[in-house]
Amino acid sequence: MILDDNELVVVGASGHSAQFFFDRLIKENFQKKIKCLVRSNSQIDHLKRYDLDLEFINVDFDDINSLKIAMEGAKVILNIAGIRVSKNIVWAGTEVGINWFICVHTTGRYSKFKSASAEYIEIEDSLLKEFSNLTILRPTMIYGSSRDGNMYKLVQYIHKNRFFPVFGNGKNLMQPIHVKDLGDAYYDVLQNQNTTFGNQYNLSGKHELKYISLLKETALVLEKKVSFVHLPIWFCLIVVYFINLILRSRSPVSTEQVLRMKEDKVFSWEKARSDFGFSPMSFKDGIQIEVDEFFKYQKLTKNQIK
Repeated sequence: MILDDNELVVVGASGHSAQFFFDRLIKENFQKKIKCLVRSNSQIDHLKRYDLDLEFINVDFDDINSLKIAMEGAKVILNIAGIRVSKNIVWAGTEVGINWFICVHTTGRYSKFKSASAEYIEIEDSLLKEFSNLTILRPTMIYGSSRDGNMYKLVQYIHKNRFFPVFGNGKNLMQPIHVKDLGDAYYDVLQNQNTTFGNQYNLSGKHELKYISLLKETALVLEKKVSFVHLPIWFCLIVVYFINLILRSRSPVSTEQVLRMKEDKVFSWEKARSDFGFSPMSFKDGIQIEVDEFFKYQKLTKNQIK
């Protein structure tokens, strides 16, 4: 394994998918030290339970020198802090001799809306033009636990309400990826350097499904009877505009999210299957795991109140 001989640096180790990567490392009896680069305000208490040799280093992702010092001695970087920090990570790592960068980006680069894709395309293409030692992973919408910012909010809403507003006709296609599958992908990419080095992969769920089907499946698993109220996109844009005006950064939805409701977001994971054995779970199985965690959390909360 590449990690047997090279120190690994995980950038953004406090992120949602990192804990599932660490779960896989424990399963594989991984013993070596891992440098975990995190922001000073990151929550890392949940990671201290792991029986792994994790060294947490506070860094400023905008400070190249800070990154260089933290990366010294490593040869492999796994960046799960997001595409917006990739430039600094790669430039800093190159200066201290990093051999391989695995960067987790987004399928958002494929959006036809420039507000959603232009920045991603500029960052990614500039890096790919300059560096050949990058492996790019592009997950679709990530879900699967209480720490995801997508499906968990939706699960909470459906659980509490009898009516659910649907932007548009709900027939746009989606292919969300469960966070466990993403964490496993990190490990498997590292294990298969001979085929994954310098390549790019779209990572999605097992099957594509309509947005309305995703909602109905979630309600079914929650055992909730929900009426789905379809709202025209133009009306939704007006409503979201005023919501953002009032709530600003606390707004639960953006204009971009509404516009992208008209887009199909489905991507083949065949290349990932061929190169490193990627085999994602179905949404039916994945949402069952998330709902089980939701009910477990609800039960713990009720017990705490008592």
